[in-house]
Amino acid sequence: MFFRTKSGYDILHNKKNEVSYMRVKPRDFVIYLRSFQDCFAASELEGITSPAYTVIHFVDDNQDFYFWKYIFTSLKFVNSLVKVTYEIRNDKSISYSDFKNLKWCLPNRREQK
Repeated sequence: MFFRTKSGYDILHNKKNEVSYMRVKPRDFVIYLRSFQDCFAASELEGITSPAYTVIHFVDDNQDFYFWKYIFTSLKFVNSLVKVTYEIRNDKSISYSDFKNLKWCLPNRREQK
């Protein structure tokens, strides 16, 4: 994730629409429209994002952000998304309900380090 002003593009938007935007905090992950081709975005910044994206975060403090950043940005993870992205078009994001149905092996925090 990065600030809009650092994108190199002049992105115009209606500030009135920001009321529907979602808050992104450090250590959040963002599922964006092309996540099935690339990976999830890992945020180390606080800001907001369009409702077209899905923001996820761990409610369990026993999860290591950098471990999951490595996982969620790996080619193996992107390839695993094929299971939940079958028939997804470019204009539809991976839904949280699709993502949560993936099977995970959750190592303890010590192993994640």
